[in-house]
Amino acid sequence: MQSWVADWERSPRLPHYTRANAGETFPAPASPLGWTLAYVSVLRAWRQGFIDIGVYRPDEMSADRPEIAGLFGGYFYLNLSHMRLFSLRLGMPVEQTDRAFVGERPDIPPYVAHPDDVDAERAAAAGASVQRLLATTEFTDAMTDRDRVRAWRRDRPDLTTLSERELVARVRALLDESEKSIFYRHVISSLPASFGPGILGPICESVGRGSDLLDVISGIGGIDSASPAVGLWDLSRAVTGSTELTTLFDKGPATVAIALGEDATGDVTQSDIALFRNAFAAFLANYGDRGPNEWDIHSLAWEVDPAAALALVDRLRNSPDSESPALRHDMLAARRARIAAEIREALAGNAEALATFDIGMRAVDVWMPARERTKSNCVAALHEIRMAIRELGRRGVEAGRFARPEDVMMLLADELDGYLTDPGRFTPVIARRLVEYAGLAQLEPPFFVAEDPDIATWPRRDRESPAAAVAGEVFSGVGGSHGVYTGRVRVITDLAGCDALEPGEVLVSPITDAAWTPLFLVAGAAVVDVGGLNSHAVVVCRELGIPCVISVGDGTARLRDGAEVTVDGGAGTVTVVSAVPADG
Repeated sequence: MQSWVADWERSPRLPHYTRANAGETFPAPASPLGWTLAYVSVLRAWRQGFIDIGVYRPDEMSADRPEIAGLFGGYFYLNLSHMRLFSLRLGMPVEQTDRAFVGERPDIPPYVAHPDDVDAERAAAAGASVQRLLATTEFTDAMTDRDRVRAWRRDRPDLTTLSERELVARVRALLDESEKSIFYRHVISSLPASFGPGILGPICESVGRGSDLLDVISGIGGIDSASPAVGLWDLSRAVTGSTELTTLFDKGPATVAIALGEDATGDVTQSDIALFRNAFAAFLANYGDRGPNEWDIHSLAWEVDPAAALALVDRLRNSPDSESPALRHDMLAARRARIAAEIREALAGNAEALATFDIGMRAVDVWMPARERTKSNCVAALHEIRMAIRELGRRGVEAGRFARPEDVMMLLADELDGYLTDPGRFTPVIARRLVEYAGLAQLEPPFFVAEDPDIATWPRRDRESPAAAVAGEVFSGVGGSHGVYTGRVRVITDLAGCDALEPGEVLVSPITDAAWTPLFLVAGAAVVDVGGLNSHAVVVCRELGIPCVISVGDGTARLRDGAEVTVDGGAGTVTVVSAVPADG
């Protein structure tokens, strides 16, 4: 197989793509329906956002397949050429963009100038948008959208009573509304989210406080990506405070899930298990849309797979009360305020620099939480679409067409109406694609795509691992969250293995998304193969106060469980203090 059924062609105008910041959005291959129905709607909204901001003319980007991103071998890629182009039109050098998104990598495709890259009219329009966004003191549209998606969840009809055509009509109506507002506002907030760090970095450097940048963009509060961790933490405290719950959790998350269901029909309403069941139900009402790979409607969000959330509660219950998210936030907020005051004092004789510093701090306070809120709004909207499609899939399972509700998402968007008319015709199609889809998950996608890909040549994940790191070896990446920490390595390649992480270990992973957030309350530091300064791991680690190094490249391949490493989140380095013995 040289390509996947949902793959796009590489753009000749914007030809370079990267998995940086894309791996956390779609860590696994995208399902055909998740990509062609749902995520294409997201990309169309983003295209309109870039046009409205002024970066692009309408004729510069496809309306059907916006070149902002691409799909190759089923894997989601962001368009590096696009990121370079819009940065240039915002007055930022390509080198700065590359460092922010992919770090220092020798294999990065070189920038090749195009005659249309420089556009004075677009640059002026984009510049005016930047000034307007920098002057913004609050982004109330994000709250409006949050109320809207919460109403969708609260007022969700009994999907089992809808006809199959009504289910699809609901999906299309939700997508249409989301594309015009919820998806659109995510790109509007994502652009200025980078302004604050970009402004503050040079100011901090000018007074010899360059290393403090990460501290002044930490401890902000109101970061929605960190909120599920707070809810799970509270549930874990209920477990640690109850002998009954502790005994139950000792039997494993699957047993807990069964017991919660059993207690729901029992006579004892005030047992610790019953009270926990009610608290967990409230948690799922707020965060049931979150989970691994949450941008793909094919994935199992916590409402669909509550045992996955219970597994995270199980990890957190072993952490001491001193690791509370609230205590961490208070400490980080106090440090941020102190360092900001010191920098302001150092700038006291330079009114212009002081005003610029205050603009940067305001941009951080407004736009970094706004970006995370609009992201969570998108995820919540996609979840309502997920649940309607899963009901369609549930009926397919009952009819014996496939094994799991999510299998219906092997369809393409333009096949949905045909499926409603004659579903049996697609049974062999879905079966074939399920086999191919499983095969894609065994491939290792390249970090960059700079020429037409042939996925038949991509390496497999089960290939022989490279040599283990040795004592004294230093891995270089991008420092994302301040601090220095030394601890033992624990490599976690997916959340199914989260029960192996012990408190204080250094979490080493290929990517992370929102479902990984609670593990940052367990780990002493985090090392991630890919990511950028605004990636999920970085934002959450900064809010929870643990050192983080991203864009390490081959950390999961060469660092071994039990090796001792020092993670320097400011310098962006991971130093091997002692390696695992060869027979270890």
